[in-house]
Amino acid sequence: MKFFTTSLLIVSCVFLLSSCEFSCSVGDKDKSTATTTFSEDQPRIYNKIMMEAKKLKVQKAYLVLDNGTAVPENNGVDFKNPVKMIVKIDSGWTEKEGKVWIGASEKIMTENGTVLVDEPDLFAENTGATPEDAKTISLSATIRVREGAPPTSFTVLFRIWDKNGEGQIEGSYKLYTK
Repeated sequence: MKFFTTSLLIVSCVFLLSSCEFSCSVGDKDKSTATTTFSEDQPRIYNKIMMEAKKLKVQKAYLVLDNGTAVPENNGVDFKNPVKMIVKIDSGWTEKEGKVWIGASEKIMTENGTVLVDEPDLFAENTGATPEDAKTISLSATIRVREGAPPTSFTVLFRIWDKNGEGQIEGSYKLYTK
């Protein structure tokens, strides 16, 4: 039975995807902004990103393509470019010796629940970030959908946490084929 399940997972991945890749960064490398109005004390969350923050104050969260173009509010993408989630964090990191230690995980699942990739700590090799750089976290995933594949969706689950404190952000968002 285990062989059958493993084989089915591999076959599903081959038919749906030609590749899947994750990346992450710390610091404000993306200058794109959205234009919706929010009250000053309310976090600005776009693209139907669902999240819960504990001890980290989220200022803004949104999706962009790798070239900086905003992902439409309906999250319909062609999967030819990586999709990047940008999270702006106002405060809450625990600083030690002038650095912040960040953890981040990301998991992508198909609409039928098949886990395509599960990265437990994208910042495992990180040697710490400055408190200023820790205010902007970027998590990206590259999903390649086979040409001619039927319309589908993917759920991206993420978690960002403070390795020196109790702060964390957990959430998810969906991406849809155009």
